[in-house]
Formats: sequence, structure tokens, C-alpha cells
Amino acid sequence: MIYGIHPVLEKLRTAPGDIIEVLLVGGRRGAALRRVEQAARQERCRVSETDARALSALTQGGRHQGVAARAAPFAYGSFDALLTAPAAEAPDCVLFLDGVLDPRNLGGILRTSEAMGVGHVVIPRDRAAGVTAAVIKASSGAAHRVALYRVPNLFRGLSALRERGYWVVGLDAQAESRVCDPVYPERLAVVLGGEERGIRPLIRRNCDYLVSIPMQGRVGSLNVGVAWGTFAYELARQRLAAVSSPPR
Repeated sequence: MIYGIHPVLEKLRTAPGDIIEVLLVGGRRGAALRRVEQAARQERCRVSETDARALSALTQGGRHQGVAARAAPFAYGSFDALLTAPAAEAPDCVLFLDGVLDPRNLGGILRTSEAMGVGHVVIPRDRAAGVTAAVIKASSGAAHRVALYRVPNLFRGLSALRERGYWVVGLDAQAESRVCDPVYPERLAVVLGGEERGIRPLIRRNCDYLVSIPMQGRVGSLNVGVAWGTFAYELARQRLAAVSSPPR
């Protein structure tokens, strides 16, 4: 069940064939809901009316904004296909999430990833949040525009990517090097740790870089989604500067 105006619209734009039914609250509708209905009918999706109380029950109290959609289960990408892609098609940056548990954090990370041009995210199959309606809502629909992979062993996934020429950087609050210190290589795998424990020791020991975000206040750490946004901005800044620098 996907709910909320932006998540449902994004699903209609990116994978309308996955939608089984669009549910709209009856009565007068604002411009945004009319836009959802128009998009659903253009894609020949089944559209049904319901009341707000029933929709709240279906979305388990989620902030549905008057619309939800029944859809096929979220389709994760094939990590093997990522590993075997031709070099010219391999992504510059792949994000690995080592045990992010909060669906809202996962949704926010996916939204930031899409906004900053990081289109590939890898999560572990166990002991981590997977894609749910709450994640899609928190991502504002960006979950449908990012290639998301679920692997049984995150360390092996990182190792396989390293064999393809990627360097691994981990965000660690205790690292002496700051996020703005290294000049990052073209092929990069970034690791974010979970909310409580951070990056696991085995993965930390196998990072080529460990970097921290310099803190000015009394709070010792940042929310994992905020930390990712800070790093993603620095990475984008470096790459934009490299493109815009005149040749010597």
C-alpha cells in the first residue's frame, strides 16, 4: 500500500504497471488529488472512491492526504547485474547502508540520494529496514527513482565492488580525517552505519577512507540521514568543481 500524493504520483510516473488500484477519498478534491486521478486514468489504472476513515485504516494511520494505491511488492534490483554491468555503464557512486533500522531514516536517505545524483543504494537483507509504504512516503516517492539492492551479506557485496575498482569510504564519528579532506576517486562506495552502532568493525577495518563530519556544538553526532546529506553535498561539490575547472 503506497500512500500520499507525491509517492503515488511517482509510482504512476515510473511504474504504473505495478499499480493494482488507486483509492481516492470521495467528495470535492483539490488540484493535487485531481492531478493524481487524471494521471491514474491516463495510465488506465483502476480508480475507486472510499472515505477518509477507511483509507486511514488501510494505511495504518499514515498521513495519506486523501490518496493511496495498492501495488505489487517493491522490486529490488539485481546486485549481480550491477557487478556485471559494462564499465561505461557502472555508476560513479554506490551507497551501502550497514543496518539502518528506522524506515523514516531510510526514506530520507533515498530522497537525498536521488536529489544528489546517487542512484544506487545497497541494504542488507537482515537486521535492517526494507522498503515499506512508510519508507516510500518518507522518500517522497524517490524510492521509485533509485536502484535499490538487497544483499545477504553487505561485506561480501562491498568486497565484490572493490574488485571492480571501487574505493570504499566509511562515515565514522571518531575518524580523524574530515569529509572535506580527501579528494575522492571517481569510483566510490560509501558506507553509512546504523543509528545505534555505526559501521560494524569488520567493514570499518576494510574501508580505504574513514571520514567524520566536524562538529562545532555539544551534540556528538548527527542523524544518519543528515550525515549522508552532508557527505553527499561534499562529494557533489568536488565533482562539480572538477568538471568546471579549466584544463591546464
